[in-house]
Amino acid sequence: MMQNDVVVVGGGISGLSLAYYCVKAGLKTTLLEKNDTTGGSFASHQYHANGKKFWLELGAHTCYSSYQNLLDIVEESGIMNTIIPREKVPFSLYIDGKVKSIVSQLNIPELLFAAPNLFKLKKTGQSVRSYYSKIVGEKNYNEVISHFFNAVPSQPTDDFPADMMFKSREKRKDVLKNYTFTHGLQSVAKVIAATNGLNIFTSREVSSIEYVDGRYIIRGGDDGGAYSAKTLVLATPSAVSASLLRDINPDIATHLGQLKAAEVDSVGVIVQKANISLKPVAALISPNDIFYSVVSRDTVADENFRGFTFHFKPGLDDKTKRARITEVLGVSMSKIEHTEAKINTVPTLRLGHHQWLDRMESMLAAKKNLLLTGNYFGGMAIEDCVSRSKSEFARLKG
Repeated sequence: MMQNDVVVVGGGISGLSLAYYCVKAGLKTTLLEKNDTTGGSFASHQYHANGKKFWLELGAHTCYSSYQNLLDIVEESGIMNTIIPREKVPFSLYIDGKVKSIVSQLNIPELLFAAPNLFKLKKTGQSVRSYYSKIVGEKNYNEVISHFFNAVPSQPTDDFPADMMFKSREKRKDVLKNYTFTHGLQSVAKVIAATNGLNIFTSREVSSIEYVDGRYIIRGGDDGGAYSAKTLVLATPSAVSASLLRDINPDIATHLGQLKAAEVDSVGVIVQKANISLKPVAALISPNDIFYSVVSRDTVADENFRGFTFHFKPGLDDKTKRARITEVLGVSMSKIEHTEAKINTVPTLRLGHHQWLDRMESMLAAKKNLLLTGNYFGGMAIEDCVSRSKSEFARLKG
């Protein structure tokens, strides 16, 4: 049985960042990831054809200068020189088969009338709908703005806590306002995974966890062996963490079970640049469509290819998705060079989440050797995930 100080279950950015902090502190750390690569929503798809290379994001798409904890890791890992800008192409609406600007669909008099509320209203205790409908006007919210909000986590966001949707953070002035990396966001996942001393096992889904004589025993599937650790980190979706903790900590498992989540069915397509006439866009938002958004690689132009990731509503068959993809892009399936699909799990946050979090923190306070991290604590942004991992590491060392 492999002996460790820390075992991290889950190799998305939450698990990777917490593992990074542990290894840097000299703790013997092992990370177990069920998929064949680490990264989670940072797992940029890499495409190679006839000597040409192209990457496409299937989860997260952008980083910002306000992601200071993430940037600290990037800087320490020596890949700041791989940060590249995103080109300024528009976020647009797709309505009745036509690409339209956001401004063209807004009721400007209503917007001007409602705008002063931005300086009077507070987000605390308000839902996304109750707050932003007062900022932009009810009609503007229903017909335009709500669809952009829904596109962020690829699910309806009316009932999300307003103060957890978008956060104001201090920005680093020496870094681009928004950016990606030369080979996509997975550059970050790869450099963390390569950290000296970090043991990573992929294709290793954890089947059970026991707590015996002050140590956790983590078993990794049919023939994945067993791992012993003084400290256990769960960096998996809340439902998965609840299932793994059911036998060893039913109270925390039950509390985790109160949270809801949504699955995002993402399909990436790569097209030869010469085969598509759609003007460059950052993303397309189509109100009341079968997808929440189409996010483009046009923000990082390539001389050979263009890429588009459709974030579909769950439960659709492949034929339906293919038909909508070809209709929106204006190309036949024969003109699509490559497709890649991925399912991501994202939390469904609701008013009252702060109270849920306070209760969770009080339950974890007595469990210094059990750490929980992920996108269902302080928010879903990349920085929220890394910040949660940093605070959990501080609790371990405190």
